[in-house]
Amino acid sequence: MSGKKSTKTEGNSGSEPRYTLAELTAHAKERFSVRPEVIAGAMYGAAGELFTVAEVQDQIKHFMKAKVD
Repeated sequence: MSGKKSTKTEGNSGSEPRYTLAELTAHAKERFSVRPEVIAGAMYGAAGELFTVAEVQDQIKHFMKAKVD
């Protein structure tokens, strides 16, 4: 992702970088092949302010498979 990155959480130097939801949403099409609205829906109510790419991909996968009544 281009632009500024959020800092890694202290003490987890070997883990994936974490980004704000705004940063991830800005790159929705390039990184996740979805529209920004999909990320907004998938991450609605998510706890925390910083997320890894893998966490968001998992949430998108669950969101897209959810049944609609």
